[in-house]
Amino acid sequence: MCTALGFKTDFGCFFGRNMDLSYSFNQSPIYLNKGFCYINPVSDEKVALKRSIFGMGTIIDGHPAFAEGMNSDGLGCAGLNFSRYAYYENSAVEGKTNLAPYDFILYVLSNFSSVADVKNSISTVELVSVPINKDTPIATLHWMICDKTGASIVVEKTKSGLTCYDNPVGVMTNDPTFDWHLTNLNEYMKISPFDCELTVWNGLKLKGLGVGNGTLGLPGDFESVSRFVRAAFLRSNLPIMESEGEAISAFFHILDNLAMPKGSVIVEGNRESYTFYSSCMNLDKGIYYFKTYNNSRISAIKMNDIITDKIELFNYCDSQDINYLN
Repeated sequence: MCTALGFKTDFGCFFGRNMDLSYSFNQSPIYLNKGFCYINPVSDEKVALKRSIFGMGTIIDGHPAFAEGMNSDGLGCAGLNFSRYAYYENSAVEGKTNLAPYDFILYVLSNFSSVADVKNSISTVELVSVPINKDTPIATLHWMICDKTGASIVVEKTKSGLTCYDNPVGVMTNDPTFDWHLTNLNEYMKISPFDCELTVWNGLKLKGLGVGNGTLGLPGDFESVSRFVRAAFLRSNLPIMESEGEAISAFFHILDNLAMPKGSVIVEGNRESYTFYSSCMNLDKGIYYFKTYNNSRISAIKMNDIITDKIELFNYCDSQDINYLN
């Protein structure tokens, strides 16, 4: 599961996601300073970050693994589940920059400052099936990347190879491949935020029952295909925003419309899949906003105000924080 979203306003470019899972991955907001070193598990080489990185992730055996994040130049990247189509090589490919899938976000955010830079270099990358340890399965992912200009791409590795798609709708979900999702939007070309006018059938006057009849047929379920359509529709009809606060509010309202409450989706093993957290990054200002399933109050961390040369973990804030007025 999961849904990613990005849009540009006069108050910054905003990028983030819903994290939909049936298990916790011990997630927390993480900051890595420029120069932080980690080991590439495919090449066994030591790698130093060229840019500082902030996002949501986890530390496994000392190795940082990000679900989504941004760098100090305002480039953002999010990994979403791509279980039926993701394909990785069994071993390193000569002449390529070989990466484990869980290191792709680290690689992108360390090395690039714009979507254009990523597009120019993505053909040199190969994804290799090397686990982070024997107890952690390799995540099946594809990625949405966004920069301060509002430009966005989707990167997918299937049996056909590594593909980079321009993302004109600024959203991404899960299976199937991104080009299929774009084609599928043609099935919803008549969906509109405007109510339909009066229709007459053989003298019988027909009008929608209440407001919103222009959205009749917009899918409301939690399947990946439906969430993609719904996210693309909501994003395409954003109002003009008068402040950064309005932009943040609009961002989370869209994600709320796509979020899965507990009990709505049950997966294998009788486990509840639900939206663990929602995030929103102001790529221009380097501010990471998030809220969790158990705490609907938005928390914010200013990346550029962090001063450390170590891994810095922040509170996940998963207990309800209520603003009492008396």
